[in-house]
Amino acid sequence: MTDYDAFPDDSAAPHPDSILRLASAVHRFSIPYINPEDQLSFEESFKSCASPHGNTLTVMRLTDSRRQAIKKNMADGKLNHAALSKALTEYIPSINQILLSCKFQPEVARLDKRLLFSWSSGIENIKSKKSKPHFDSEALMFELVLSLATSALSESNVGCDSCIEGDFPLASRQFARTAGIFHTLGDDILPNWMANSKQHAEMENESLAETRVGVCVAFTMLYTAMAQQMAVATVLVKPGVPNYALVGKLCAGVAEDLDGFVGVLRSKSPVHMSRME
Repeated sequence: MTDYDAFPDDSAAPHPDSILRLASAVHRFSIPYINPEDQLSFEESFKSCASPHGNTLTVMRLTDSRRQAIKKNMADGKLNHAALSKALTEYIPSINQILLSCKFQPEVARLDKRLLFSWSSGIENIKSKKSKPHFDSEALMFELVLSLATSALSESNVGCDSCIEGDFPLASRQFARTAGIFHTLGDDILPNWMANSKQHAEMENESLAETRVGVCVAFTMLYTAMAQQMAVATVLVKPGVPNYALVGKLCAGVAEDLDGFVGVLRSKSPVHMSRME
């Protein structure tokens, strides 16, 4: 054994906590909130067309129940993002079912009582959620979009919690799911809605950031970057010499996505970018 072999390999030493904190630093966004004064009821609004059909009435009641569960979670002083994410996962298929029924069976869309959905933004920069202005819309698509965006941001908050706990692989998967939801919004749902909604296009500046294509495309890039950050942290926290070529490639991808995030916001949604936290 040579004198050289007697010395430990400095490259195999654990990375300082400061490096891990830097590599895994992420931003936690708030979630959109349903207006607490919102008293809408699908059962009451669709009473005439739903009452003769037992299955339809059951769907309406179930949708109301699931929406109330979401509002209850949001009203909790210590918001449980995992529970809220679960409630939204159960609610979204119900609202989508009603939306499809109204699309393919227009006679179902006859209302006995006005439906008015009222939400506040989660990512726009207003200091207190109690003072956040609410945006109202009668469009079922508005409810679907805000529910999906809230689901995405709730999942991202769960990812932030996993990151704080040091479970970087789990956090990476959760941020990737968030990116996937925003990708669906920005690449499919919102462009199709905008193409058929002249009124919404006219309200570009007043609408919530979560309903804009540019914002959702940008947030897809942001959460893709955050998922890769967790992959970097996962590599660095492992014992032994890391694969620095892999780390460098991942870091380059993170930088590219973050740069794309800012660029898309500036070019596609400058008004909403100025209102973000």
